[in-house]
Amino acid sequence: MYKTFILKKFELISDYPFNFSVLKKRYSFLNTKKLFNKKISISINTNNNIKNNTYFKKKEFFIKNSYNKIIVNFNGKILKIKNSIFEYKIKISIDRNFSKLELINILDSLIMIKFIQSKFLPLHSSGFSLNKKGYLLSSYGGTGKTRLILEANKFSSKCKIFDEWCLLKKNIVFPLRKEILLMDYDILSYRNFFNIVDFYRAKLSKFITFKEIKEFFRFLRLILPYKYEYFKNVGPFKLNNIFFINQKKISKIVVLKVSKKVISNQILKNFKHERKNLIRLSLVNNSITKFKNKINLIKLYKSLLISSLNICKHKNILIDKKNKNFNEIFNKILIND
Repeated sequence: MYKTFILKKFELISDYPFNFSVLKKRYSFLNTKKLFNKKISISINTNNNIKNNTYFKKKEFFIKNSYNKIIVNFNGKILKIKNSIFEYKIKISIDRNFSKLELINILDSLIMIKFIQSKFLPLHSSGFSLNKKGYLLSSYGGTGKTRLILEANKFSSKCKIFDEWCLLKKNIVFPLRKEILLMDYDILSYRNFFNIVDFYRAKLSKFITFKEIKEFFRFLRLILPYKYEYFKNVGPFKLNNIFFINQKKISKIVVLKVSKKVISNQILKNFKHERKNLIRLSLVNNSITKFKNKINLIKLYKSLLISSLNICKHKNILIDKKNKNFNEIFNKILIND
């Protein structure tokens, strides 16, 4: 048997030597934190004899079966979870040809579920701490969250920043990783932050499609459509302000006070959008009558979110969909503290 600790008190046991370094990296900032009161153990059994059920017609499908297991289908490959996902010992059986990435995505969902059970709230957001005040920026992908924290870093290299995902415990922000997720336009807009190789890779990608670059320039390692870049000053930090960013067809930036109900629904909808499989997994689990351990994950998530909103200021930011002045948006955030 092979054992791997992803986080403190979070153990993976497998009968096959999987490399879970990608999964560890996703939570690199949290590997020293005490997040779980009880030890969590997930055992993975690779079984070539898992039968493929003919009723799977979709590319990716979750279902309960007559034997009270959660079944997950990925392109005809089967994964079975034999007990409730809300228990602290979870047993998984998979086809040997189940890809590592598919397995990691399932395990990633289970880790997120355990965070919520332990009352740590996962948020799809970026943020920064400046002059002892913390700002969290939540929104959908492509809105400009990363550009705003790069603006914060340009304003002061001493500010703490994070990107993509964090855990929120009341009003304390815990980033998941130490890296910033960068698109090519981020590198082109903030050239001074990056080396010359990154800059020319980004510039090249504007004129040649990803597929062409991948074919002809693989050996130069200049071909990734995005990358993670390490920044020194990363959280955790105390949170004072939560903003949800909305894109509209408007001529100026608007900051609006909104109720806890409105902003909690926006953040929850964003979480559901980013973590569709996690939500489906929890719903299938709760539909199995013999499972004693069931949790209304959405209700718990919203309850934890409201608790944080009771402590922090919360507002909406409306920005123009096409013409985004990130320096102006950043200054609006500071002014509307």
